[in-house]
Amino acid sequence: MKIACKLVTVAWLCAAAQAGAQAPETTPGAAPGPGPQLTQSMIRDAVRAVLAEEAQARDALPQPQMQQVTIRADRKYEQFAAAFAEAKVPDCLHPDGLKRQPTSIGPIGIGGVYALPFVAIAKLRGKCN
Repeated sequence: MKIACKLVTVAWLCAAAQAGAQAPETTPGAAPGPGPQLTQSMIRDAVRAVLAEEAQARDALPQPQMQQVTIRADRKYEQFAAAFAEAKVPDCLHPDGLKRQPTSIGPIGIGGVYALPFVAIAKLRGKCN
């Protein structure tokens, strides 16, 4: 929004300056005519001027040291982070609490409220905190 306002203002000022240089003098009692017409070249020049001003303002600001350094995560770091997350012992009452304690009896899987005894067993075995 800020850039758009600047563009309109700069374009209008450019148009007014060109119209003032080309238009003949008007009498003080005469009503002013329509405003100056904007052309593509005037708009293009105004846009370039505002973008250059914004770039200068952005480049003039000091950047923190952390933004100057680019950190790239390699595959080794991603593998380490995944292994670390997997090695963490989960809390028993969280959704991943039974990831190391199977909640099945043979081929029959048990879930919901019926899995509560498995939570107690996992706590006793140290599979969750």
